[in-house]
Amino acid sequence: MKVPLVTTLAAVGMCGCLARTAVHPEAVRLNGEGARALAEGRAREARVLFDLSLEYGPCYAEALHNLGVWHLLRGELQAAAQREEEALVCRPDLVQARCGLGVVRWRQGDLDEARALFEETLRLDPGALDARRNLVLLDIEQGRTEEARAQLERLQALSPQDPILERLPPQDEAGLPADR
Repeated sequence: MKVPLVTTLAAVGMCGCLARTAVHPEAVRLNGEGARALAEGRAREARVLFDLSLEYGPCYAEALHNLGVWHLLRGELQAAAQREEEALVCRPDLVQARCGLGVVRWRQGDLDEARALFEETLRLDPGALDARRNLVLLDIEQGRTEEARAQLERLQALSPQDPILERLPPQDEAGLPADR
């Protein structure tokens, strides 16, 4: 049986993602500049830089993740999810993409999937502060007092001056939001 050329090329492209070849240095540089531009509020420039980075390496997971963040910040949840999922195909151990997909699922209202993604992130890297912060906030939102307490204690142990601790409501002696 003859396999169509399009199918063959698609399969080769997928295998190329999984092969984990070295990332072109220019892709890394452009992605870094894009991340800085995004952090400084230069969204249009960031998008161009991420796209250029991906021209050098279409399966550069960090650039795919950053493009997912770019879409998330614009409220484009479906596009954000697609980019985070692509990043995870290219690099399943990229905790930033797994956590980012969790944030997308949370915003889409799929709290169980969001929780599962945050927990998977922490299994890969117990020090992934973003995933831990998100679990604290998700547990508080859902009224899961014991789970929130456990994650909050771990977060405080890992990052005692964590900025998110300042954003939480006043806390009781156990470290949970005080009842009002």
